[in-house]
Amino acid sequence: MSTTPAATDHHQPACDALERSIPMLAEAIRRAPGDVRPAKMRWTNAEIAAHLYVSAVEAHKLARGVPSLYDGTGPTAELDEKMVASVDDRDTTVLADLVEHASARFLGTVRALDGADPVAIPRGTISVLVGLAAADHHLHGGQLAETAATRWPGLVADLHAPLSAVLPYAFDPDGACGFTGSFTLRLAGVAPIRYAVADGELLTDVPDRTDCTVWVDPQTFLRLGIGVVSPLRAVATLKLRAGGRKPWLATRLNRLFPPIPHGGVL
Repeated sequence: MSTTPAATDHHQPACDALERSIPMLAEAIRRAPGDVRPAKMRWTNAEIAAHLYVSAVEAHKLARGVPSLYDGTGPTAELDEKMVASVDDRDTTVLADLVEHASARFLGTVRALDGADPVAIPRGTISVLVGLAAADHHLHGGQLAETAATRWPGLVADLHAPLSAVLPYAFDPDGACGFTGSFTLRLAGVAPIRYAVADGELLTDVPDRTDCTVWVDPQTFLRLGIGVVSPLRAVATLKLRAGGRKPWLATRLNRLFPPIPHGGVL
């Protein structure tokens, strides 16, 4: 049970997306009230900023092939909590600068690497690291902006390459055992992402018509990805709906792509 190599190289577009999000995220951190908690989060904005900083530092180590806290497992909720606790500063102005500089160093390294190069986490590649970082920027940027009563200015279209790169990492082969079906993921403002599952194997960037189309609000989708929003809540609030020849296949998505463990989630 495995994933096939991506039909499209999403690495450089994902790097471009990360480059554009870095200054916007730093500004969102500076504007956010540090002691406020976003909805459904135990972490304050300052703790989210600490998470973004130390995650960039450890991802940079992974990319360089030097010992990292992520080695062998990748991000986990427990590790996230320990990493945030290791950062003493809770001044969002200071943290914004740390996030900006650490993210830029990480980006400078990964741009020069092949996206398919493996890293020391399960199903991990350089492209996966970039995709996770860019998606995290849009996820937390949206949360920070909400608490400051402002709009997250990140370009929604930039989510296509990072999410496409992260698919193989988020995929659970065991949850896909015995399942066959194909999907088109449509986030408003984002180019469609098409993939198929065939008895535990993930096929990405499939060109053909798919069985099930899932429409979802971009921020809702990102929050589904870490378990801040439940699928039932997303459906009930009309932020997620399914169609196509086999719309019922959408009920399997949470097993095919379970939420990625993340610290700070209530």
